[in-house]
Amino acid sequence: MYRILIADDEALEREGMEWIINNMMPGQFEIIQAENGRDAIQKSLIYKPHIIMMDIRMPGIDGLTALKNIISALPRTRMVLLTAYDYFEYAREALKMGVRDYFVKPAKRDDIVKLLQSLIDEIAKEQEALQLQLLKDQQLSELIPLVKTELALGLMSDTISNEDICSLADSLQLRIEHCTAIVIALPQSYPLRKELYDIFALQLFNHIPEIYQYVASTVFNDHIAIFVMVDEANYSLHTMRSHMESICLVLLNIDMVTIGYNKKIAIGIGNIHHGIHGARRSYFEAVFASTNANDNKRICLFENMEQQGTQPLLLASSERMSYVNVAIQQIRQEREHQTFNMIDHAIQYIEKNYERELSLEETAEHVHLNPYYFSKVFKQQTGETFIDYVTSIRIHHAKQWMRNKDISLKEICYLVGYNDPNYFSRVFKKVVGKTPSEYRSTV
Repeated sequence: MYRILIADDEALEREGMEWIINNMMPGQFEIIQAENGRDAIQKSLIYKPHIIMMDIRMPGIDGLTALKNIISALPRTRMVLLTAYDYFEYAREALKMGVRDYFVKPAKRDDIVKLLQSLIDEIAKEQEALQLQLLKDQQLSELIPLVKTELALGLMSDTISNEDICSLADSLQLRIEHCTAIVIALPQSYPLRKELYDIFALQLFNHIPEIYQYVASTVFNDHIAIFVMVDEANYSLHTMRSHMESICLVLLNIDMVTIGYNKKIAIGIGNIHHGIHGARRSYFEAVFASTNANDNKRICLFENMEQQGTQPLLLASSERMSYVNVAIQQIRQEREHQTFNMIDHAIQYIEKNYERELSLEETAEHVHLNPYYFSKVFKQQTGETFIDYVTSIRIHHAKQWMRNKDISLKEICYLVGYNDPNYFSRVFKKVVGKTPSEYRSTV
């Protein structure tokens, strides 16, 4: 139901307009009356009407002055003037203010209904467009954390192209110029991973200076990667370095203070580099640095390792970089090996749980991988999507059950994880080329 305010100092005019609206457009409007301009302003602010029908000539605050006040507060409200012929010039002035139309008293009923119906149609379309925009904004706000995680994983693992990384960065209005990576290394089998990640994310948001943009991965192979970026205008090597160490000091104590777990985390900080390639290099440097942290020095800067010539780094700069490249390659291979092992664990998990409803997200969480990354790596290793793989497992076991003639097809449907026999039949035929009954007759 729409709200309409009728403002006129003549009670008979107000009552007459209300009668026309109620009788010719029944059930469509909640009607509010105002007897002068001041009353119209007050009631407009209280009831926020969709449409206002305002007489120009009223004692005290006239219609035009009232409309000016209301329009500034309620710009979406549709305004319609009621005027006598003598005040036609006032109506023209009101149209310049954004008033939609005017009626010369006495207005014809059909004209009133026609105008109000057109305004209702406009309002309905506007509300629909607004709801659609709100839905898009909500979906976008829900997607942003996922896009950030996907970007971080892309910088970590080379699973997406540089072009796709640029596209993800553009969608976040993020520029990968000067970038450094921070790696938070967790002990194996660290409990409360999700809770710890949420605390890290909150502390990072609260403490990182506004000049920086950043993305963070979820817990991946027992570590979290954070990529911190700054544009050329705000870049200072010394300042950025100092800020990163301060942030890491905050993150360092989270596990001890908040989680109360007796095993300590280690943090590695990579050098500041430029662009996508530089971000990836900084990440590997941070991983390498995190492996050299210890109980006495739990934050390790790759830059300090270079400057100190810490063994097993070599003394000559060219030899040091050669060693780092080899170390980075080893880290990459080890990470890929661990990931493939996780996919093997995922396959075992599917085999144990295919009889019930099983989602990609649940399986990814079981092996501590981000769902998007898990989905890509799973297809790379198995040659099938997660859904296709689960389906093939279920159909394989369904065929085995069909050899037992004492078990009905409906029972087999439930045994292999389907809740709808009709859906099971469609899936089976799509995969096998025969319905369950046709196939069973051949075995």
